Amino acid sequence: MGMTESRLTAISNTALAFMGDAVHSFYVRNALIEKHDFKSAELAKREAAFVSAKAQAKMLDSLLPLLTEEEASVVRRGQNTKTNNKPKNAAWSEYRKATAYEALLGWLYLSGRTQRLREILEKTNREDD
Repeated sequence: MGMTESRLTAISNTALAFMGDAVHSFYVRNALIEKHDFKSAELAKREAAFVSAKAQAKMLDSLLPLLTEEEASVVRRGQNTKTNNKPKNAAWSEYRKATAYEALLGWLYLSGRTQRLREILEKTNREDD
């Protein structure tokens, strides 16, 4: 069960990305804790490799050919988000892609498409041990 399409359409791109950021961070943290018994400093270091704008931009690039038209529309919407935030350690193009990736995750979560959300998270967050 998720939000109605009309409610999802009314949610701002930044709100979708805000939710997607939380979903992504939770997923990465959970996966790291399930697989490893690291101290918190090492967990934070490993998490940073997945939640940076550069990493998320690459994740989005790998997903583009696999997205449905509806998902691609959400990504385009997310990439067109206007922001006053200056990206740290990333180019504007990477920052926009990262925002689009997060918006997609937020949209999938809020729409109740949890199976598809999990598929995308598992595909894009593989750890090279």
